[in-house]
Amino acid sequence: MTILLFIFGFVLGSGAIIFAIQNTEVVSLVFMGWQFQSSLALLVIVAVGVGLLIGTLAFLPYAISASFRIFGLKKENKKLVQQLEAHEQALVTARAVELNAAQSLPPLI
Repeated sequence: MTILLFIFGFVLGSGAIIFAIQNTEVVSLVFMGWQFQSSLALLVIVAVGVGLLIGTLAFLPYAISASFRIFGLKKENKKLVQQLEAHEQALVTARAVELNAAQSLPPLI
């Protein structure tokens, strides 16, 4: 998985560099009375970065709640495994007692 993320990052970074080299013309951006003049590539890369930041911040509450849920489920799973082992041990003990009781009975002839 780490290798795939590395490859994805490398391809994305290479694409950004190629994009920046090919789009060097200066453009003007006006937003709510503010005016910026910068290269097209810089404005697009900043816009993508802000979008990634907003997307990450929007995803963060879900990721945190999922992490807590996974922690709780792991804890519950551990408890259930312990209960299962206790029940299996009780079953083995009960079968051993039943077998001993059946062996101690006299034959029915």
